[in-house]
Amino acid sequence: MTAAGAQSPVDLHRAAFTMSSRPLALLGPDGRLSDANSVFCTLVRRDLASLVGTSPDWIDPWRDGRVVLSSPDGSLVEVSLALVPLPGGGTLIDLDPWPEARQRAAERAHREMRAIIENAYEFIGLLSPEGYLLDANRTAMSFINCDDLDVLRGRPFADTPWWAHSSEERAQLIEAIQRARQGEFVRFETSHRGRDGQLAYVDFSLKPVTGDDGAVIYLVPEGRDITQRKRAEDELIAAKLEAESANRAKSNFLASVSHELRTPLNAVIGFSEALLSDALGPLEPERMRDYLRLILAAGQHLGALVEDILDVSRVELGHIELAEDVVSPDEMVDSIRRLFDPYAIGGSIRLTVALPSSVPRLRADSRRLRHVLLNLVANAIKFTPAGGSVTIRVTVGPEGMGFHVEDTGIGIPAEYHGKVWQPFFQSDAQHARPHDGAGLGLAIVKRFVEALSGQVSLDSSPGQGTRVSVLLPPERVIAP
Repeated sequence: MTAAGAQSPVDLHRAAFTMSSRPLALLGPDGRLSDANSVFCTLVRRDLASLVGTSPDWIDPWRDGRVVLSSPDGSLVEVSLALVPLPGGGTLIDLDPWPEARQRAAERAHREMRAIIENAYEFIGLLSPEGYLLDANRTAMSFINCDDLDVLRGRPFADTPWWAHSSEERAQLIEAIQRARQGEFVRFETSHRGRDGQLAYVDFSLKPVTGDDGAVIYLVPEGRDITQRKRAEDELIAAKLEAESANRAKSNFLASVSHELRTPLNAVIGFSEALLSDALGPLEPERMRDYLRLILAAGQHLGALVEDILDVSRVELGHIELAEDVVSPDEMVDSIRRLFDPYAIGGSIRLTVALPSSVPRLRADSRRLRHVLLNLVANAIKFTPAGGSVTIRVTVGPEGMGFHVEDTGIGIPAEYHGKVWQPFFQSDAQHARPHDGAGLGLAIVKRFVEALSGQVSLDSSPGQGTRVSVLLPPERVIAP
């Protein structure tokens, strides 16, 4: 009987057998293997489950001394075999590889490990503690389009092509090497210029390897290409910002359109009440007609705004229906000029038309095209201060017919050029807005022009005015 907590001799023998650094196995009285330690399994290249209950017929000859092991893959290993009889009829098998066999086993293990490292997805290398390059795997070499490690071996890692693209990131690496030399594991995100010239993002680390005395003997640099993940993160952030921008634009639209609807409604209701309540006393016929004209103008303004909103809804749903007819561009442009002349004169703005000597007719939806030009001219006058000018220009060429509305107004910052075509967007919405409008004009212009198979473009900068160009394809131009 053993004392409480003490191990029995059997337990001690079992632990010694299992933990031994020598390849050991037990053979039962029936000549079959009953147990083996992990070192034995590794040497004979078989797992314990496949050994137990089998005869070791892969050891030849079966006697003490130098023998040959046949591995499952057909390879042969020379070892020294010692057979130790055990009480009860069993036998202890003790193997010891010969020096040549140890060397071959070590070489095989090295080749296997090298195969793993060379074919790893990660960039893996080996540095001296001072940061000189000793080795790099195929993945790392392929990244810089280099197949000769010898031209880089022995150079400071910071001076190799992996870090040539950025002095800032090279300095970051040098600082990381200094920290890793002190035994610290260092990890950071960096970028590298790949063989295709594109910038790739890398999750990079430096791991110190210590010897028996605890001193750092190697540094292992490792990198994983995370470019796709970074791009996905950037796209996610961009989508989030775009969604937030769209929400702000719609909020601005609701605020703007509420104001736009309320103003003509107030005029309609106010003047109607004045006429019906006799609050101003008997009205002369001329004054009554003035009130009615104001009510009519407010109603027309309200109707135009509602029609714009409906147009955007139809466009978003893909319900634009074109009524093709023949259009005389010079007559259309002249009628638009005459329509806006009073507004331009009232704002001290010079409104002019520039036409070529001969303007061919177009096959288009005249109502939609007129709506496009009305929106463009209205915008130009709205955002042009007193003393400025607005020009409606028509051009004809091999690329088709162009309608250009140019102004000397406040202009649009470059960062908004791609957004002004979105419904509800207004570049001045983030400031106190001095201009009326719901932000639908250019959105409608773009949709209608595209429905006509045309293109619309914007050229503008703050303080330098704006030029919006509509180009209809040559197949819409009717030859003279």
